[in-house]
Amino acid sequence: MAQFPIHHKKCPYCGYKDFSKRGYFYKKSTKTYIPRFHCNHCNKNFSTRTLSPAFKQKKSFLNRTLCKLFAGGVSLREAARIVGCNYKTAYTRWVWLGTLAKDDVLSRKLRGQELEFDELLSIEHTKLKPLSVIVAVNEHYEIAGVKVAKIKAFGHLSSVSLQKYGPRPDEIKAKLPELLQEISSRNPNIQIIKSDKKLSYIKAVKKAFPKAQHLIFLADDKKEKTREQRYLNHNKRKFDPLFKINHTCAKLRDHIKRLTRRSWCTTKKSEHLELGLYLYIAKSNNFAFLK
Repeated sequence: MAQFPIHHKKCPYCGYKDFSKRGYFYKKSTKTYIPRFHCNHCNKNFSTRTLSPAFKQKKSFLNRTLCKLFAGGVSLREAARIVGCNYKTAYTRWVWLGTLAKDDVLSRKLRGQELEFDELLSIEHTKLKPLSVIVAVNEHYEIAGVKVAKIKAFGHLSSVSLQKYGPRPDEIKAKLPELLQEISSRNPNIQIIKSDKKLSYIKAVKKAFPKAQHLIFLADDKKEKTREQRYLNHNKRKFDPLFKINHTCAKLRDHIKRLTRRSWCTTKKSEHLELGLYLYIAKSNNFAFLK
C-alpha cells in the first residue's frame, strides 16, 4: 500500500484502506504538487485535498487573508480590492467562511462560571428595518454566543416603517431563550449571570439557568450625550458592572464594518450578519477551522 498523509488513512468514498498511489497533479494557484491516489475497491480517484473544506476552490489561498480582513473592520468591496478578486467572490467566501466558523464555534465547549449579555442595535439595509444583535460573553472576555433578531421600528420611525414595509416580526423574544439554551448546553456550570433590567431577560434566564444567580444592573440615565464629555476623568473613574459586555460590543462596532456607526456599509440579510459575527469569534481561535 502506498504511503499517504495521516488524514488519509482510508478512502473518503468507500472507507476501505486498499488503495494505491496514482501520481500527482499541479495546483496552479499555490504552485504545489498534490498527491493523488486510486482506491482498488471502488475504483475512484482522490487526493490529499479531497477532504479539505476548500476542495475545488481555485483560489483557496485567499481564505485566511479574507478572514482577517472581514474581522478587521474592512468592507466586502474593499477586501475584494485588497486581495485582487471579484466582489462576488468575496461575498460567497463571507457566507462560506462564516458557515464553517459557526460550525467550529458551536462545536467547542465554553469555560467560565460567569456570563454577561446585552443587545446591540443595527439595521437591515435601512433604519426602518432595525436589527437586535444579542451578545453574551464570559469573565474571560470570550464571546459565548450571538444571535441576530429582527425587531419592529420604534420612535418616530415606527409609523413610517409600517406604512412602507408593512408589519415587521419581533424575533427577540424567541432568539434570546434560544441563545441562552445553546450556551447552557455548552456550559451548564455557569453560576452568575449579569444583565440590565428587562423583563424578558429575567424570564429567559430563569428558564435556561434555574440555579444561576441573576444580577441586574440599571443603566446610567444621567450619562452625558456630548461626545467630548464621555472621556472626562470623572466619567472614566466610574465603575461599570457590565464592562465586559460593553467593551465587547464596542469592539464589534469597530471590527465589523457593517456594525460601525455612521457607515454606508449595511446588512442586506440578517442571517449573513450572524455568520460574520461567528467569523469574528473564530478570529480569537486563530481560525482553527481553516487548518
